[in-house]
Amino acid sequence: MDEIDDRQQQAEPAEQIAAAAAEGRRQRDELISVLKQHDEFHLRTRNKIDELVEEFLTINDPFDLSTRNEIDELVEEFLTRTKDDLYNMLCDRNNVDVDDNDHVYCGLNSDRDTETEIETALRFFPEVLSRRGGPFNRYPIQYLAIACTYEKAIPFIPLLARLALELGLFEEKERGGLLFVDTTGYNILQFLVNDMKNRQHSDHMYLNVMIQLRQMGYLKKEDIKKYGLVVILCRCRHVISEKRFRFLVEWDPTSLIKTDGQTGKLPLHFAATYTIQNFRMVFEYGIRYYPKKKGISLLFFKKSYTFSRTPFQLACKEFGYEEVMKVVEGILISYSDTPINITEALLTAAIDENIHLDCVYFLLRREPDVVMKLMSSSSILTSLKSESNENNNKKDESNDGGSSSDNDMHSVKNNNNLMATTNPIKRKRKEREDDENKLNRYKRCP
Repeated sequence: MDEIDDRQQQAEPAEQIAAAAAEGRRQRDELISVLKQHDEFHLRTRNKIDELVEEFLTINDPFDLSTRNEIDELVEEFLTRTKDDLYNMLCDRNNVDVDDNDHVYCGLNSDRDTETEIETALRFFPEVLSRRGGPFNRYPIQYLAIACTYEKAIPFIPLLARLALELGLFEEKERGGLLFVDTTGYNILQFLVNDMKNRQHSDHMYLNVMIQLRQMGYLKKEDIKKYGLVVILCRCRHVISEKRFRFLVEWDPTSLIKTDGQTGKLPLHFAATYTIQNFRMVFEYGIRYYPKKKGISLLFFKKSYTFSRTPFQLACKEFGYEEVMKVVEGILISYSDTPINITEALLTAAIDENIHLDCVYFLLRREPDVVMKLMSSSSILTSLKSESNENNNKKDESNDGGSSSDNDMHSVKNNNNLMATTNPIKRKRKEREDDENKLNRYKRCP
């Protein structure tokens, strides 16, 4: 037994030596491959390789080293430092490059670096993509989208996502890292539309990345509502990016009637808060896709579970009643070829508790005789019942199937009580008085 133990103890060091030798050969082969493809790398990595080669040859002449282990140590250090430099470049840390013309660059630059060059480097060191670090413990793809101070790195986001998926570095449901949530609570898809820094000058870059992600299948239609992309875009305190807004809304028009999960507000609520241009654009798209009745009702939408101001009220407070009415009337005139269905719009406003009664008065001012037409029509009850059934079945005018979420346009309630009311004019007047009293109480609120 003692002899067997002795042989086992002797075999273990031999196996370790063989494994170390194999690893050394692998690293040397990797180094040789890196050196052979030196010219295929991007500028920063080429410069780093040249620096390390010079250092490698200057410190000691590799051919005069007494042992192969010392060579292996230098090779390992060479590869490690090259890999670390690539990671730092992707994370925009200490990334200052100087070209032959003494131009200084920070981080990746789509004007200088090509996707082929970056892909070559990442295929040599794929583990860099799944490495977390830095002050916020993020992945490189997150730094590109979130912490990158040099925006010309943005076009490389689809490349990093594709390679991460292709090389199996992340789970498929994470889409190459695009759905990783940052400490800010946003994922990369959301940061592509978050324009709080007013990056209008690079708007085309963000749009091109979104288009590319859509073509690759990494940005899906359901993401627009699931991650509130239109709402996030409309939260911009500056002028909204019309290119990205049009891209999202044309792909999914129902995003205009999707409320924010936290506040219960529509995109139009946020657009009405900051600039008149934002208010005009969002309202115009609402009329474009919902011209007959829902588009105008968005202007007067309020939350049902608590008192809140409508987009119309917010806009009037911010820009003044006359300015807002110029915008509203101008848009309605420009879409006069598909006029509002006053009858249906009025009925919807009268029975939907999420639509402020201001909508009723607005419509009545546009067509005062509509009440007489309704009262004299024998189909008024049929219309009301039809409207009730439509909402109870949760069918949306856009034919997208509607939603059972409390954040969507709520279904109509208490229709039977409404039809039983003998004097709807008095009822609406009473509601108006109640809302005005509430508004007076909320004037002191910030």
